[in-house]
Amino acid sequence: MKNNTRPPTHGVAKFASLSFLSPLFICLLFFSATLLVSSCKDDDDDTNPDVAKLVGTYDVEETDMYNDIDNYTVTISKSADGGANIEISNFGDFMFVPVKGTIVGNTLTIPSQTFTANSTIKISGNGTLNGNILHFDYEMISGGDTFEYSCEATKQ
Repeated sequence: MKNNTRPPTHGVAKFASLSFLSPLFICLLFFSATLLVSSCKDDDDDTNPDVAKLVGTYDVEETDMYNDIDNYTVTISKSADGGANIEISNFGDFMFVPVKGTIVGNTLTIPSQTFTANSTIKISGNGTLNGNILHFDYEMISGGDTFEYSCEATKQ
């Protein structure tokens, strides 16, 4: 009887042999690892430069529509949403949750947001950053009444 098996140096058997795959497998593994490592980035590197200049603690002087003045402190931080998004803590010296906003260039936008606890409050506003001074106006609607505020905030 004649032996019809071919040596491992021929056809598919050549590709399946360990001696042929080792260098190819090592190169593919090295290439894949290089791509994986180079695609990773540090989360701190994605901070928007406009957000970076706005982040901090501010002393706020707030004037209401009746010219009453209130002083308090707010903290502006980078939002987990990334991009140009920020969060303002202690907004109006009465909010227990951060108010969301965006900063593009020197323009601050506080989009309309609704908060519900014992009552419903709707807040919106806008402002500008000039050096370490943030001037912003906002409107609060509560119980059908509208209140307007003008604020000057100085970065600490």
